[in-house]
Amino acid sequence: MGSSCKTQGKRPCMGGMFLLVIGGLLLARAGGMEFPSWFFTGPILLIAVGLFIGIRRGFRGGFWMIPILIGGILLAEKLSPELHLRPFIWPVIIIGAGLFIIFRPKGNHCRHGGGPGDNALLESSSINPEDETQWEKAMNDKNNIIDITAVFGGVKKNMLSKNFKGGDVVAFMGGAEINLTQADFKGKVIIDAFNMFGGTKIIVPPDWDVQSGIVAIFGGVDDKRPPSSNVSPDKILYLEGTCIFGGVEIKSY
Repeated sequence: MGSSCKTQGKRPCMGGMFLLVIGGLLLARAGGMEFPSWFFTGPILLIAVGLFIGIRRGFRGGFWMIPILIGGILLAEKLSPELHLRPFIWPVIIIGAGLFIIFRPKGNHCRHGGGPGDNALLESSSINPEDETQWEKAMNDKNNIIDITAVFGGVKKNMLSKNFKGGDVVAFMGGAEINLTQADFKGKVIIDAFNMFGGTKIIVPPDWDVQSGIVAIFGGVDDKRPPSSNVSPDKILYLEGTCIFGGVEIKSY
């Protein structure tokens, strides 16, 4: 769902626009237009990737700033080698990941989705955004939501809720495994997963419709479920988030 322009309504297909911009710049250079020597380098690519993630996600959260900060440090050192900024890259990555974990928004998976186009996803679901009492009750019941942070380690979670509401997963140099085979819900829910140098495994029942809008940068989303014709239209799990040097694996038994 998240990977096609048609299913995103009026929202442009950001991946296609990103490639068009890069292709246009390369074409201009091939046509003789002059660019600074540092323009077509790795640091600029990192900055562009950070901006791409930020625009696609409505600059929600702060993880989109990490590639920009890394690219900015590398670019500054390239322009002024005497600065010797390269040793600061890992501290910046770790600080940035820590700030993101602390200040990331909570509860967006149930109320208004994980990104600019997710309101439409939830409009037809069984979750009524106007029912504040029901929503607050769901948020206070930790048995119905996932809230996992795996940093330099691993977390395994078995969900038994029959009123599953989605959740948030952060894996930074660590891993998370979520078993949803005993969980149940009706309508549409969202899991927002951020993976950087780490991964998340999600095990779902075979009749769930799993749709992905995850942005993968030097990472990927691997759907290992066997083909099934018995998919319920009333159980849609939407995966939102970002994978940077990490991945999400989807399985069912």
